[in-house]
Amino acid sequence: MNAKHQQKKPRIKATLKYLVVLILVLLVTILQDYLHSRTNEYPFYASESFLFNTFWILILPVAFLLNWLFQKVSISEKLPNLFVQRFVFVLVATVAHMLLFAGLVHLISASFYEHTFGFIRNLRYTISEDLYKYLLIYSVIALLLIKKKKPAKIEKARFLEQLIVGSGRTKTAIHCKDILYIRAASPYIEIHVDAKKHLHTSTLKSVLEQLNPAKFVQIHKSTIVNLTKVISYKSRLNGDYDVQLSNQKEIRLSRNYVDNFKQKLSKYPSS
Repeated sequence: MNAKHQQKKPRIKATLKYLVVLILVLLVTILQDYLHSRTNEYPFYASESFLFNTFWILILPVAFLLNWLFQKVSISEKLPNLFVQRFVFVLVATVAHMLLFAGLVHLISASFYEHTFGFIRNLRYTISEDLYKYLLIYSVIALLLIKKKKPAKIEKARFLEQLIVGSGRTKTAIHCKDILYIRAASPYIEIHVDAKKHLHTSTLKSVLEQLNPAKFVQIHKSTIVNLTKVISYKSRLNGDYDVQLSNQKEIRLSRNYVDNFKQKLSKYPSS
């Protein structure tokens, strides 16, 4: 409960700030209308002034709702560049705001005022009087909300560089680049390096997941080979192959692993 309460605090503060700014803007615009009426000597109606200044209330809801919609349906990704993304945002936000404002004024005036302001009349009024405001305001908002996305940093996968094998007090570090092949010998695995064979407590599946897949590939249900040590391979004419390694050792390549082996070997040719 405390964590949720702490998460709500910033939202409440942001909402209160928005309401305070909104009230101040409304008061300033109503005051401006009053001064304008006094200067030009025509009657001032506070209720009508408030009604036609409600367009300020819609700015942030329209902006954030449209921004959410852009992200939800990935509109920005479908548009060619940042300029077009911002242009479309400003255009859609302006049109949506004008339609909502015209409808809101019509609804409020029909419900609470003696005189009803028609939808079409409201739309014409807001286009003729406030269009530049919408374009300016939503252009600024577009600059703030729609920014060039930074490419995500792709962390390089870390693979084993050496294996520590041995028993008791004697431990040997084997560099993975020196491994010829690895073979299952339950409950161990055999790690073949040059003419030596080392036993290691692990499974073939486990060690394969830790090795660089660009260099090590499974060629049999019980064998993993180091592609950098492969010299050649030849068919047994039954679907299987014999793989010759740099130490002249030949090991079996099962037909079930041939396609994956050939694909990876073509991307990592032996020297």
